[in-house]
Amino acid sequence: MTTTNGPDEETIDGASPSPGRSPLAAVGLVVAGLLVGAGLGLVVGWKVEQQRVKEDIVNIRPVGTVTAVTDSSLTMDLLTSTGVRVFSVSDATVFDGGDQADVVEGSIVLVKSRSGEGGLRAVEVVLLPATTTFGKG
Repeated sequence: MTTTNGPDEETIDGASPSPGRSPLAAVGLVVAGLLVGAGLGLVVGWKVEQQRVKEDIVNIRPVGTVTAVTDSSLTMDLLTSTGVRVFSVSDATVFDGGDQADVVEGSIVLVKSRSGEGGLRAVEVVLLPATTTFGKG
């Protein structure tokens, strides 16, 4: 069993030691790690954004002309798609561009809603001016 400290160093079992890693190899490993991390971040970010968009599409903000109003509901004929929607309103509903009393038959509104028990609940109602072209093509 020989041990020397020279360039031809031997180990206890007689095999040569593994060569040291060069700085270039270390830099290559770091760059590869960064690229893999960036790629994973990109994929995760893409999936998160896809889910956010799916949720937004499900709860798209309809614009329409009000066809009926009561103290607890708002019915509108949609301008941004087809059909009629009925939203429940409550003291928690926020009205922008006017008060609840300003929303009358013929008003053009944009509604942010949430699905809940009994159908759609208006979270926020934005009263648009009569001259708006939003949702009209």
